[in-house]
Amino acid sequence: MRRLPPHKRDTVQSLLNDTPENCSALFLLNSDRSEVFVDQEHTPRFFAIAYPHTFPPIYFLYGSADQLITGRRFLRPLKQPTDLVVPQSLLSIVNRYWPVLFTVPILFLAAPADWRPQPAADFRIRFLYQKDAALFQRVFTSEDWLWEFFPSVEHLLTHGQVTAAFVDGELASVATTLAFTDRYCELGVATRPEYQGRGLALECARALSQSQFEQFGRRPCWRTQLGNIGSWKTAQRLGLIETTPTEQFLFLSNYKHSNAKASVVP
Repeated sequence: MRRLPPHKRDTVQSLLNDTPENCSALFLLNSDRSEVFVDQEHTPRFFAIAYPHTFPPIYFLYGSADQLITGRRFLRPLKQPTDLVVPQSLLSIVNRYWPVLFTVPILFLAAPADWRPQPAADFRIRFLYQKDAALFQRVFTSEDWLWEFFPSVEHLLTHGQVTAAFVDGELASVATTLAFTDRYCELGVATRPEYQGRGLALECARALSQSQFEQFGRRPCWRTQLGNIGSWKTAQRLGLIETTPTEQFLFLSNYKHSNAKASVVP
């Protein structure tokens, strides 16, 4: 496996359709903070999009299930705590050469082709700006996955968007652009425990979806795990439906998580 220079990543991009399942991977592929590894530079059959700036680092793996030698050479050196996102077809290779200790199936939802945004009905919803960066980061420090694929909160507020709900002047809930492509915007939501159950996350998500759709033509998409009923319900109330990918995607780790990795499986 060799590292692919940024100016040669078009060969990998051509292999990934702009779908909800590939939203995070495509976003990172176009980031100068990511790393891309391929078996062959011009015609890759096995490749990884890596983001080393999280703990643990995360790798999105793609390729053919018959690439046993390449898979072994790539996986066996990954002995430190690592997270992988892989299609079901690669699970046999990963299980063979890498110690999987944690597995979660990923559920994707996305707005259908005829989806249109519903404006937020709550007057307490507004966008956050650079002047709000310190407040946002302080209140949601434990939810830092909300800006994990950006270098900083300030970078997210410049290049992405954040909508927020305020209750009696207190920042209560937010929706952020976790990642985005030409066609899709992947949303992340978080609400402080004392304000949960009021529908604030949904209202934030509605405002953010409307902005992304009207400004950039992006439809919202969502990822969660099968057991996260609250997340699934919020996505459905936003008008999103479960996607029907050609195969299941899995979140894997080589160490015991105390809970699911929020940046991939909120």
